[in-house]
Amino acid sequence: MTDQHTWPTLFESLRARARRRLLTALSTQEQMATTQLTEALATETSVEAISQTEWVHIHLPILAEADYIDWDRDAGTISQGPRFDEIQAVLAFVQTESEVLPDGWV
Repeated sequence: MTDQHTWPTLFESLRARARRRLLTALSTQEQMATTQLTEALATETSVEAISQTEWVHIHLPILAEADYIDWDRDAGTISQGPRFDEIQAVLAFVQTESEVLPDGWV
């Protein structure tokens, strides 16, 4: 990914609340099992549940293509990717400023 594609890729990766929550969770965990994504990221405030199929066919490929996550399909795990630091700074800002952001952004 070149510098000119960094912002569009970053914003596309953060566009879906499910992806924001996953990336935020990976900030504090070394690794997650893909089979546990739905229950690991569910909260009482979730408007909709994300199915395992949606994770595997939509959200994880977007984040893996951007190199924000390493997705080992055979082992069924995800971890921070080689470009995770780029997005982690934005995630930290969003978490810090969550009180002033509209509901549902975090």
